[in-house]
Amino acid sequence: MMGATQLAKRFLSKDGLPVWVRLLRQKDAAHLVDLFEHMGAESRYRRFHQPMDDVTPDQVWDEAKKIATAVPEEQLGLIAFSELPGEGEVAVGAARIVWLSDNKAEIAMSVRDDRQGQGIGRRLLTMVLELARITGAESVVGLVQNDNEPMWYLFDQLPYPMKRTVDGTESEIEIDLTSEKVGVETAV
Repeated sequence: MMGATQLAKRFLSKDGLPVWVRLLRQKDAAHLVDLFEHMGAESRYRRFHQPMDDVTPDQVWDEAKKIATAVPEEQLGLIAFSELPGEGEVAVGAARIVWLSDNKAEIAMSVRDDRQGQGIGRRLLTMVLELARITGAESVVGLVQNDNEPMWYLFDQLPYPMKRTVDGTESEIEIDLTSEKVGVETAV
């Protein structure tokens, strides 16, 4: 099982760009807006489970501000940055848990389109699950489209057992953070 010391803050993406991750802060609303703006229609749909084509900039800003200013008793988040050519230091991904009870949280994650497939989502998922575990969560839940192959691949790589309940085009998942999946090696 991964310890808190393995909650790495820096890593290299598959294409060799440095990525650094830290806890989400109140001042990060603008970074969350930028991340949303670098997600295409399909990525937004997969993240929010509804079309997001008609949202106004004010709605995006209000939601980003709400996420960034939430208190730790309600939710915890991580935000990943990288220095991209021609853009400077920008947010490339975010993951968070929203507390549903003292020992159960809901998980959500986004990676901007041009940085998907670079290992950022895998690292963010691993880190946010570890954050959930060390802050008291025994399980995390989420909703994932059944055809979201990249997410299912990530879930298969986790060291934790997962229960999947299919409901139409989506599945509810529950990841048990109290035990380790048998026969799985953890890649770091």
